[in-house]
Formats: sequence, structure tokens, C-alpha cells
Amino acid sequence: MSPRFIPALALGLCLCPLACAAPRLALSSTEWKFGMIVQGVVITRDLTITNGDSAPVTVTLVPTCDCTTVEPASLALAAGASGVFHLRYDSKDDRGITTKSFVVQTEPGSEPRYYFLQGTVREQGPARGGAGTRQQPGAGGATAAQAPAAPPIVVTYFYTPGCRSCEEFLSVEIPRIEKEIGRRIVVQKKDLLSRGLYEELDSAATAAGQSVTAIPALRAGDTLLQGDGLIRAKLQGVLLAMSRAPAGATPPAAGPAAPVTDHLALVPVLVAGLIDGINPCAFTTLIFLLASLALAGRGRSEVLVIGALFSLSVFLCYFLIGLGFFAALRALSAIAVVGVVLRWVLVAVLAVFAGLSVYDYTLVRSGRSTEMLLQLPSAFKKRIHASIRSRVRLAAIAGSSFVMGAAVSVFEFACTGQVYLPLLGYLARMRRQPDALGLLALYNLCFILPLLLVFGATWMGVTSGRITTLFQAHLGTVKLALAVVFLGLAVFTLVG
Repeated sequence: MSPRFIPALALGLCLCPLACAAPRLALSSTEWKFGMIVQGVVITRDLTITNGDSAPVTVTLVPTCDCTTVEPASLALAAGASGVFHLRYDSKDDRGITTKSFVVQTEPGSEPRYYFLQGTVREQGPARGGAGTRQQPGAGGATAAQAPAAPPIVVTYFYTPGCRSCEEFLSVEIPRIEKEIGRRIVVQKKDLLSRGLYEELDSAATAAGQSVTAIPALRAGDTLLQGDGLIRAKLQGVLLAMSRAPAGATPPAAGPAAPVTDHLALVPVLVAGLIDGINPCAFTTLIFLLASLALAGRGRSEVLVIGALFSLSVFLCYFLIGLGFFAALRALSAIAVVGVVLRWVLVAVLAVFAGLSVYDYTLVRSGRSTEMLLQLPSAFKKRIHASIRSRVRLAAIAGSSFVMGAAVSVFEFACTGQVYLPLLGYLARMRRQPDALGLLALYNLCFILPLLLVFGATWMGVTSGRITTLFQAHLGTVKLALAVVFLGLAVFTLVG
């Protein structure tokens, strides 16, 4: 890609709302109505899903009951492509009017959809497990007067209505486990068809280092169990361990899980944003702007207004450019083979940039800073300087400052993109898109922080000459810091 093409591409992506678009899927049927069947009959159906978007997407179907299965679990669909899921429903545990569902997940992520199957299961033979044979909550266990003094254990149960095995688990298994471990169990039931509760389950799975693979799911403390079979096999052991916790210990809360951000990701994002904000590409342009403002006779109050609007324009433009590249990289990463290739290409590029930054450091130490490799091309420098000269004398301070910030951002991207693009590749591989977008905004806030500090120092009377001298004295340190950022991103890309 030629340097001349980068600003045009960046400006196009700056105006592109692609990152906020949700994948458009077309289903061969809106629901599965199976009519009336005899209890114990197994029925199947094929569901065709078509990707109506212009970007590839991975579609995953998650059964919400052990009585339903799907093969394959997920499909990677190119733009305009279709895939077939083979659905299966076993009616042995159901009777009467029955409703089941599958959760339709997409990656890149969007709000989940549901595919319902509905019909009537006609009972054959005597009813099994009638109300008279089911143990009711508390039956055979300790009475209220005999209840242990220990606080109850609180668990969260994610389920969908109409799941007979879920109802049986809550009415029979939970009382049985209470009796076995001698502790009361409080179940917070979460209906996944209610708005926002699937996102809560997804957050709980992310916090546990998992993804949503089966429903129902149960969270007890820091443990998340998925699927009816796993819950029944493991829950008693998990709760027994929690009941043996030291006296006075507070049981882990099982309330709504807050969205979890990968805290390790904060480190490279914060450092990369701050270092990129003072790299030679951005900082020399800022110094030229300050000198031009001084020559144009702009007062301190005007410098403060220009600085605030210029910084806001840089933030907005860089954030929108980042959204465009983020959407493209995330869509490509959703394709398994392409995602692996991008990961290793990203690591290789970061390693090369780290080496070039160290080489630039040696040039600075030997007094040859003008020969640095990672710097803005001279043609772009001239365009930026010409844009600044033409606008600092305009009477319309607000409008000219905002336009000047956008123009400088586009041209500077040819150099600052050396840090920005690898970071976007790192963020695109994060599991949760909201976390990644939050970190993208944080990066851009850190990127403009040096701008705000320098404009504030100028307003307080510090001259551009003093700022230039200070920057040149620490140029080598900046280059070494960039090398560390590149290496850190490479490591986080490998292990993240």
C-alpha cells in the first residue's frame, strides 16, 4: 500500500459506520412448528441460515435444553453464503403444549436472537414422576427450627421457560442437595428470554474464562457450570466445598455479573496511547502548530480555544478511523484460518517495528535524528505545514481549528498508524466487542492527553522553543519506549 493511499483510505473509514452494524441473517424459517407428536418421538429439521451482510460472520446455535441438539455447533459464513444446521428434538421428557428454543449467536457480536420450536407432545402410558412422587422443596430436610445458623448459599440459574428438565432440577435436585450438604440454597432464576439476561450469562462465562456453550447454566461463586448433565454431576461437590468455607467467610455473590474487561489489556492500551501521543510524528506537528500560532499573533485565550477544539477533532477523527479498521479486522478474525494468519502477521509486524524503533534510537544517539526510518514522510510534512499556515490566520477560530485537526489527523495517520493499526489488530481479537470498543476510546483519550498538556503549558506561558528543546532531549527515550510498546503488544497478541 503506497503512503499516498493511506490518507484517502483512512478518511473513507472515518466516515464509515461499518463498526456499528449488526450482521444481517436470513433464516429459512422463522420458527419450527412440529404440530402434535407422541411422547418419546425424536424429530429433526434442517435450518438454513444465509449471511446477508457484506462481511463474513460466524453463526453459533446454542441449545437451551438437553432435549435439543444441533450439528454443527457453529458455521463460518462468507458474505452472501449459506449454511445448514441439523436440529434434533427428543420429546421423551415432555408432555402437553411445549416450547423450546435455540440461541442464535454471531461473531462479530450482536444482540442474540432466538429460534423457537413449538408443538404438542401427547402423553403415552402413565404419567411419569407425578406430583405425588416428587419431593417438594424442604421435604425430608431440616425444618425452619432445625435450619443451620450458616447463611444460605446463593446460586444463579440461567434457563428458558418450558424446559421440563430445568423444572425437575429445581423442584427435586436442589432440595436433595440441600439435605445432603445441610445448607439452604437460594436460587436466583434468570429467564434468558428476558432482555439483557443473555448478555449477563455471557459476562459470567467470560469472567470464568469460558464462552456460552450450553443452556441451562448455573453460577455458584466463581464457578460456572453449563448444561443440565454437567450441573447435576458437579453442583453438589461445588456447593459442598463452598459450605465448608471458614466461618464468617462471605459466600461469593451470585447476583448480576458486571461486564468484565480484560484488565491485562489496559496496560498495553494505556502505554501505547500515551507513547503514540508523543511520538515524533505527532509531536513535531504540534510544535509547528504552536510556533505558527505565535507568529500569527494569537493570544493565550485563543490558544486555549484552538487547542481544545483541535484536540477534540483529533480524538473524534482517530476514533472513527479506528472503528472502521476495527470492524474490518474483527470480521476477518472471525474466519478461523484468516484469524490465525492475521495473528502471526501482526506479531511479525510488531517485531519488525520494535527493531526499527531500536535502530532509530541508535540514530538519535549518534546525532542523526533526521535519518530516522519511523517518521512522517517529507511530502506529508509539507502538506500538514501548508494546512496549518493557511488556517491559523483565519478569523473563524472554532471552525478552522476543527477542520485543521481533522486534516492533520488524516495525514499523520501515515506515521501514527504504525502503533494504531497493530493495537487495533490486538483489540479485534478480544472476545467481547464492548470491552474492545471501550479500550479503543481509552487509547484515543491517552493519545490526545499530551496535546492537552502542551496547550495548557502554552496557555501558562511556556514557549514553543522550550517545549522543542525538552522533546529533542528525550527523543531517544521516546523511541525506546515505542520499541517496548511494540514488543509488549506482540507478547499480548501471542498469549491473549
